[in-house]
Amino acid sequence: MAITKIHAINRSTKAAIKYIIDPLKTRNGELVEGIHCDVPTASFEFEMLADMSHRYNGNYERVGGRDVDGIRRHQSAKSYHLIQSFSPDDHVTPEEAHAIGVQLMRELLGNDYQFVIATHVDKVHIHNHIVFNAYSMTTLKKFRSQPYITANRIKEISNRLTAEHGLSVSLRRDEQLEKNGFVHEKDVHQSFRAELRRRLRFVAFRATSPEMFDQLCEQLEITTTKRGQDRGYRLPDQQRNIRDKSLSDIGSYTSEGIKTTTAENADNQLRLMALIDDVYGMCDSLDDLTFMLQQEHDVTLKRQRNGSYQFTFHDGTKVPAELLPPAYQLNYMNEHWHDPNALKAKVAAPDVLAEYQEQTKSKLTNTETLMDLSEDQVLSVDEKGALVQLEVPNEGQLTVHLNRYELRGDSDHLQVALQANYYYTLTDQSGKRPRAVSIRGEALIHAIDLDQGLNPELVKVPPQAVFGHSDKGLTITLPDAGYERVFIPNEAVNYDRLHQQYTVQIGNHWHYNATPFATLNDPEPKSVSLTGAALKPALKSTQPMLGRWLIANRQLQYMQAQQANVKRLSTTLGELRANHITDRQALRRQVTAVKAQLHDVQQKIEMLHDKITNYNALAKFIFTRNQYQPIIDKLEDVPKEQHRLTKKYQHEINMYQTAVLHLQNRDFNPLLTNKEMASVITDQEKTLRSLEKSLKQQTIMVNKWEDIADLMDDLQGEPPQEEQEQQHHHDIER
Repeated sequence: MAITKIHAINRSTKAAIKYIIDPLKTRNGELVEGIHCDVPTASFEFEMLADMSHRYNGNYERVGGRDVDGIRRHQSAKSYHLIQSFSPDDHVTPEEAHAIGVQLMRELLGNDYQFVIATHVDKVHIHNHIVFNAYSMTTLKKFRSQPYITANRIKEISNRLTAEHGLSVSLRRDEQLEKNGFVHEKDVHQSFRAELRRRLRFVAFRATSPEMFDQLCEQLEITTTKRGQDRGYRLPDQQRNIRDKSLSDIGSYTSEGIKTTTAENADNQLRLMALIDDVYGMCDSLDDLTFMLQQEHDVTLKRQRNGSYQFTFHDGTKVPAELLPPAYQLNYMNEHWHDPNALKAKVAAPDVLAEYQEQTKSKLTNTETLMDLSEDQVLSVDEKGALVQLEVPNEGQLTVHLNRYELRGDSDHLQVALQANYYYTLTDQSGKRPRAVSIRGEALIHAIDLDQGLNPELVKVPPQAVFGHSDKGLTITLPDAGYERVFIPNEAVNYDRLHQQYTVQIGNHWHYNATPFATLNDPEPKSVSLTGAALKPALKSTQPMLGRWLIANRQLQYMQAQQANVKRLSTTLGELRANHITDRQALRRQVTAVKAQLHDVQQKIEMLHDKITNYNALAKFIFTRNQYQPIIDKLEDVPKEQHRLTKKYQHEINMYQTAVLHLQNRDFNPLLTNKEMASVITDQEKTLRSLEKSLKQQTIMVNKWEDIADLMDDLQGEPPQEEQEQQHHHDIER
């Protein structure tokens, strides 16, 4: 399998490059390559580009860092080290592994970053080491590395490339998790580190003292060990402790962090309890409490998406309702509004573990949706997974690699189990530069159906089932099925004014957000995901009448839609008159013309992008030579001190000599000053910004004329096939 890892280099790029290009590991350097840099001087070139970036963009190296005992911690990254390891079972050749590594970096970084790649063959598994500059050659800005997101993106690209070469891919989700050991059942596994963070965050919301923090940890089956000021945490079946500092970048779970957090919690708890005491006697319901807190103390109380409640003070401080003691919990107060001594009563503390399990239950029971894959969608399949290509609405043709644990059936009838709430990374390779597209599993389910021609069924909604209609979608009620509200997005809703009838598009595999009716056992039910297959029978059954006011509501929605249509028609007519367009052929020529202008702007941006990249690549040598020229002049002026000064300024001299070496035999003005280079860079940036602005305007223009053409097609119908072919040939000749 191909496993990828990445980490920042904040000390010595030179040492990292020296390690990866070791001749004993790379066939005497045969498997070493520098992209946009020379390998022997790559570390110097990286530093030159960083210096030039600091000169023109400012030096923000210390942002996010801190000093501890006089030692600089969390220094900014100078470069990044990426490792891509291949399984010995794949029998990949060093040359093929090297080519895959280069392709991986091209897709990850485009053509904007310098990097050195070395393929090591000294071990059973062939692996690539890649060190790339943290600074872009084009924008002179730093590479943005996001925790987890960047690593996952690298893994997704690597998986797709290895799958295309017929190699195995790295494990994901349950395969990798099962290998490491977990605390939950299959398909809902979480790593020990992630689960610890989740439980500790749950504890940190409730603890008002370090002692209470430890007690809650014990109730959540977290074993806490202390060694001096260091703390370690461990879950059941976990063999080794995880240190406090590795669980939070800001030290939330260290001894000092816990003291700070619990002290803030205690202050917020007392502050909130005093406000509730002040208004509790005037409240008969949770709505009353919400209103009185807002009215008297400017404190808002809102329910979160996960069903919990949160208080927000006027200064922006947010306090979870779970922080309150048992007598002040909302579900307890809801049953004792008329008891003046309720808040002073001794109430047993809730079962913290049961509360945690209830809160996370929705995440741990995410159901699978089994989708059939057609032969046209599957590009390749092996024992490790399948490479799938499909047309995604609004995104184009994308490619995704699905691991074997997601697949069901065999090569003759292949199925994939998708999670509606997961995010999947697909790749668009239609453009000059591949791009990654992240979409929810629900959108992927829609795309698979539509790509196979499985259009959703049109179902009429009984008038009495309509609860309301907004610009976002249609809300219906299905009492017989037990659902108070079911939401259907507006793009799947159509309203026939003549018959006062709503029609909705329902796909069997598609999911819809539904809220069940409240019961005594569940007074505040959480929303559930309802499949189209379950929704259709409920929609087709007779529902009780809700009221005549819905007719007026639908009429209002219809009038608003009519006004929007009239405005669209008026705007279209004005554009046609302003551009002297009188027939459909002229309209098609206009659409072709604006698309050509858009393509022209895109080409200019690409050309300028390459020009800026090439200019900056050489400008950094001029900048370095000018920067260290005074030192060289000083060496020549004082021959007696030359040995001492050479030793003192050895690094600067090496940088100067590297710059001069690269400037030799280059078609570039060597007499440019730093000020002149800055002026050129500024002019190039202004031109690029101007072109990017033109690109946005031209894109808007293309979308506008395509919308006009679509509207005219809807109004007049499609032209005859002969007319379309004649127009197509005419456009080609033009």
